[in-house]
Amino acid sequence: MKSLLTILATMALLLSGGSAYALVTDLSNKRIEIRYSFNGADLILFGAVGSSAVDPVNDDFDVVIVVRGPEAETVVRQKNKVGPIWVNTDNLSFPSAPGYYAVAASRSLADIASDAVFASYGIGFDHLPILARTSRGLAAPEPEFRAALFRLQASRDLYRQERDDVTHVGEGLFKTDIRLPANVPVGEFLVETFIFKDGGIIARNRIPLTVDKEGFERAAYDFAHGYPFWYGITAVLVALSAGWLAGVLGKK
Repeated sequence: MKSLLTILATMALLLSGGSAYALVTDLSNKRIEIRYSFNGADLILFGAVGSSAVDPVNDDFDVVIVVRGPEAETVVRQKNKVGPIWVNTDNLSFPSAPGYYAVAASRSLADIASDAVFASYGIGFDHLPILARTSRGLAAPEPEFRAALFRLQASRDLYRQERDDVTHVGEGLFKTDIRLPANVPVGEFLVETFIFKDGGIIARNRIPLTVDKEGFERAAYDFAHGYPFWYGITAVLVALSAGWLAGVLGKK
């Protein structure tokens, strides 16, 4: 409720400035802390849009919200049947694929705008400007590998295209739920809101979102990434010690 009141107050200030289309959005939480008990997070995005100071909320409009997480290298492997078994016969590396990508909309994307409009703003997985590492260097991936990347990440609940709805809650007001799974990557996220009218974008804005580890998880994460060799040695020693202790206790 506090976030919604903040949105309305900010919208009133923007509209008083005579903007043709004013858009204000806010998140229920802009920083997610991952601790040992973390099993995912649910955020709420509220938004308000108006057409003018005189007639601020009576226009029909569509909303598309894109949440994009930090980029990381992702490898997609292709399996083929060799004799009676399936084996990995080919693979492709995406050096900078989004670690998390979600698209929510007030209705089907196909009913909101054309592919050309979505492509010009990189909205939707099919229009993401991602490259793959090939024998020719970085190049656009083959369609089957792009589709395989989406299936792989969607199976991990890290890619969510048109699985979440944007709900109109009143004149000019809308909301959506953003679900971050337990395996969500750590880093800086970007939450972008696009307002469409008659197939074109009339307003857009963005909000940063941070996902970070805290406490022991933060220390372990920093140690693993800052000193990978010593982290590996420590992990082996801990595993050996645990095995030895289990053996000793088992003899008693």
